[in-house]
Amino acid sequence: ALLFFKLFIGAIVAVNPTRADEDRPVRTLLSDKNFLCIWLVGGVTGVIRWFQLLAFGVYSFEITGSPLLVSAIPILWMLPLILFGPFIGVFADQISRKLLLSGSIFLITALQIVMSLAAFSGDLSYFLLALASFVSGIFWATDMPIRRRLLGDLAGQNVSKAMGLDSATGNATRMLGPLLGGGMLQIVGMFGIFWLSGVLYAVCLILVLLATLPGRAIEPAAPSFFRDFSSGIQFVMRDKVLKRILIITIIFNIWGFPFTSMIPIIGREELGLSPFFVGILSSMEGFGALIGALFITRFADKDNFFQIYLGGTIVYLSGVGYLSILTFVAGGPIHSFYASTVALTIIGIAGACFAAMQGTLTYLAAPPQYRSRVLGVLTLCIGTGPIGFFNVGWMAESFGVANALIIICFEGLLALLLLWVWGQTINMRKELEDRISG
Repeated sequence: ALLFFKLFIGAIVAVNPTRADEDRPVRTLLSDKNFLCIWLVGGVTGVIRWFQLLAFGVYSFEITGSPLLVSAIPILWMLPLILFGPFIGVFADQISRKLLLSGSIFLITALQIVMSLAAFSGDLSYFLLALASFVSGIFWATDMPIRRRLLGDLAGQNVSKAMGLDSATGNATRMLGPLLGGGMLQIVGMFGIFWLSGVLYAVCLILVLLATLPGRAIEPAAPSFFRDFSSGIQFVMRDKVLKRILIITIIFNIWGFPFTSMIPIIGREELGLSPFFVGILSSMEGFGALIGALFITRFADKDNFFQIYLGGTIVYLSGVGYLSILTFVAGGPIHSFYASTVALTIIGIAGACFAAMQGTLTYLAAPPQYRSRVLGVLTLCIGTGPIGFFNVGWMAESFGVANALIIICFEGLLALLLLWVWGQTINMRKELEDRISG
């Protein structure tokens, strides 16, 4: 994993070797021991997240045979983000963030020990897996308000570079995680998955303890979450540009991203792949996302932000439909496996275009005094994901995985078409240009 991250950083620096002035902040950040420790925590825990999601999906399908129950696993990972995320942010202003981060990592490490014992004894049921998913989701709800906040505090004047580096790292872990998860699941089973997770989490705990980190906020503001959040929603509902941007986010999270929960089922049931090759298949979406992130870093310009955002969403949904068609193509599972890896890579590139522009456009389109609240509304829109996971799981249970994917593809594209018809009177490019320049 450390070798992978070293190669990954080399790739980032090599994206545009002639722009030395822009490369230097990344080297400066990584030369800071404290920043390096917290960044590595994000990278390592990201790998754990994605290889566990892959392993949980494969194992859930093997013991239940139910696509709906498989889709419930990522739902349980995401629910705590909506239920607890904003409150954790308020709480983090009052308590030492080093204490909170190290405490949360210690608890999630203890969970891995308990789950590995259950797997070793043969008592690993779907209920225990679901419970572990929800608790893991609580840990992930701390990432944005605690770890990423610490990254920003440690970065000083290089905040944008720090966040860009962390986002690109997240895309890279989506490739490495499934590869590692598929191999571990095939070789040592679920016991090995939890054992390796425990070891890696313990390494993260050591990294946090070694780092010198800022404490709690010096003057924490009085919590006003509900009032500010309500005013943010009201502002978005009155703003046609922001409303259109956020509706696209909702469309993507209901009819786009949830398809990823079906990849393990496609690999195992439709293509008859081993867990290792299911891991390879799943990693292709992350591989494409990494390529897309590097591409955007090099070529994205404020004049084409919305085109990248909307185009990425359209290609992503279309790719999901094409992936479903591949399961019906004659030529055997090997042919479909190679074709599926290409399709998932393209889907990943499109997903990176969407993800990079989602926060950027929301930030730029909102006036400075409303940005924090509008970004809070963005979090709520992203939180519609569990609806999509349930939708695709229920349809896969009722009509089969391939049919479910083609249905959500057409539903998502139809929603975009209706949005386009509704927004014909809005010149998005001109509106965004005026707001960015203003």
